[in-house]
Amino acid sequence: MRYTSFKPLLAAFAAALSCAAHASGPAYTFTDGSGILTFTSNSLAALNTAGVTVTAAAPASFDGSKITMTSDDAHVVWNDKFDIQSMTGYGGFTLTSSTTKGAQVVLTNIQLDPTAAIVYADAVTSSFSNSFGAYQGKTISHMALFSGNLVGSSNIVASGGNVNTAIQNLALSSVSIPELGNALGVPTFIQQALFPSINFGQIALVGTFKPTVAVPEPSTYALMGIGLVGLTLTQRRRARK
Repeated sequence: MRYTSFKPLLAAFAAALSCAAHASGPAYTFTDGSGILTFTSNSLAALNTAGVTVTAAAPASFDGSKITMTSDDAHVVWNDKFDIQSMTGYGGFTLTSSTTKGAQVVLTNIQLDPTAAIVYADAVTSSFSNSFGAYQGKTISHMALFSGNLVGSSNIVASGGNVNTAIQNLALSSVSIPELGNALGVPTFIQQALFPSINFGQIALVGTFKPTVAVPEPSTYALMGIGLVGLTLTQRRRARK
């Protein structure tokens, strides 16, 4: 009688274990990806008019219109619905003034936020002085650089593990216009007349994700412990007979 009384317990344990193991669904591992910022010809021409040139900040590369930044799993965040919350690329780009000696801005840790369609960056500006005055360099963390419109889906499941979406019609944010303009020695009237109207292009989010075996939840481990205790007691009772 004591032995058969454990059968319902073991059956319940097996059923609960089966359900718990699949409760969270499949997980994913990020294997490869990049953020590709493609400038419009108009934006590069406008920057040139303002005396500003663009170059890549290593390890990113720049082919004349595209800044390519790679990423790894430590720089990609997604939620339990498998929507990517952010992706940060290695490297970035540098803006250098050709008219104001010493004026430069280095933008790195370019982070895409597909949910809000905002591109963030860490900015380091250089000090300089000219006939208009002096500027003290500074460091700005996680500055809202661009805003735009999301095109495509950044959901890992919906994309079959191959995410390819973009934030298009990039416009400088109200915060970044004076920060970048002042750091590059661009007069305020040019900042206000030129920068707000520029469509800088788009930044694409490209990533590859592979499904991994789901990790049992804490409740599963508890049930496994109960089951093992039950099996041990059953074996002891058998041995006594």
